Amino acid sequence: MTPEQSRNKPGTRVCFNGDPADVGTVTAIEARYVTIRWDDSHRSFTGHKNMQRVELVSPGRARK
Repeated sequence: MTPEQSRNKPGTRVCFNGDPADVGTVTAIEARYVTIRWDDSHRSFTGHKNMQRVELVSPGRARK
């Protein structure tokens, strides 16, 4: 994901490293970082410039 894509609205579904089993939801977007709540219940805070391993999930692959 590019820094520009990481500024999408909260609620955007993402996956880590292209793994469809490792999916989460963007819950907050701040000036310097993005908060992601992963489906396994852990939360991460990642800077916009460090989102290379996070990918947008296509609507057909998203699971909640």
